[in-house]
Amino acid sequence: MTSEIIKESGLRMIEVAVGEGETPTLGQKVSIHYEIFFGEGTSTSNYDEATETYIDTLYDSTYEDKPFSGPIDIIIGTSTPKDDIYTRGQSIKGFDEALLEMKVGCKRKLFIPADLAYGAEGASSFHTFFGYRIAPNRDLACTIELVEIKEPAAEATENTPKGPAYEAV
Repeated sequence: MTSEIIKESGLRMIEVAVGEGETPTLGQKVSIHYEIFFGEGTSTSNYDEATETYIDTLYDSTYEDKPFSGPIDIIIGTSTPKDDIYTRGQSIKGFDEALLEMKVGCKRKLFIPADLAYGAEGASSFHTFFGYRIAPNRDLACTIELVEIKEPAAEATENTPKGPAYEAV
């Protein structure tokens, strides 16, 4: 049975698959798969005709066959500045902290406290890499898989394209 790791920051991790590759460092571009589970309070444009309400639970995954399927690239330690539009490659602190201890091929369940995700202010749909609004003080439950380390730290910051959230994933 896999044990849960609880970091001093409050990040909780459970290893699902052991990796055998290298471990990335701060500033490196990595390719990851994710599955994110949002509970009540998440804003979507999904409307339930039967109950005449907006659906406020959400599941998003890069494993699904959809327009933005497949792993996404992020640069460890690069987050979206407050009130700015997400730029391709930006991450969140909870992902960064976990990835810095993962080897390529590793897959972990993460329970990310709000201050390591989008914090007390939450995030607009243009501030998140998955394109949905996150309510203030929202913890995240997700699974991430480190697929590949793509570039050395110096190259990653030079080659990061700009673009709104819907182009980012």
